[in-house]
Amino acid sequence: MKSKLIQSRPIKLARGNVKPRVVRHEVRDEIQRRILSGESKPGERLSQQSLARELGVAQGTVRESLLELQWLGLVESVDHLGVFVEKLDAARICEAYLVREVMEGLAARLACRTASRSDISDLRDTAERIYKLAQEGKAEAASMDRIFHLRITQMTRNDTLLRLSKTYRALGMIVRAFREPSVIYAEHTRIIDAIENNLAEEAERQARLHVLGARETIEAQANLGKFVPQWVK
Repeated sequence: MKSKLIQSRPIKLARGNVKPRVVRHEVRDEIQRRILSGESKPGERLSQQSLARELGVAQGTVRESLLELQWLGLVESVDHLGVFVEKLDAARICEAYLVREVMEGLAARLACRTASRSDISDLRDTAERIYKLAQEGKAEAASMDRIFHLRITQMTRNDTLLRLSKTYRALGMIVRAFREPSVIYAEHTRIIDAIENNLAEEAERQARLHVLGARETIEAQANLGKFVPQWVK
């Protein structure tokens, strides 16, 4: 049975002016959505032939998409058996958060040298929006939070760092913020203040403390058996 997304908005491969690279990204994003939303279950075998037929694309496009997802840690390739959905539990996510702590600390440090007044203004506006949405209990706060952190990484103008950040950002799409909005807002503000004042060491320290707080919350919930991955669009 085809998914609702495929029924209502089918992916069309490289017809007309559509570039193959764009199509591959659409296929990758669709398979990623299925995995992170739980539609594709851990251990499920992903058939290239079936996916190609269902999505209306070439098998080569699906193969390239699965290779990208393997690099992100969402699927595993087993010799002579195929490609399978990886298990995404608290332990895997906390591994990603350990890496994220280092990477986002570095991003905040580097952003001190490159951030413009407009960048700082955008960060403050985003932090305010996250706080307001979180206070209202809206799920959009989580997606805005990802935008906030991605923006800092983009501000570094370091393409290598931006590519490496894709791994933990993908896993972050199944983690909702479980901490108090006021705490998150205060941490975001301290990161912005340090970047604005070109305090590289402080910016890195605050960014790392922010990610550490999130990881410790996940670990605490996991220890109580209360952590359940929830896909955030």
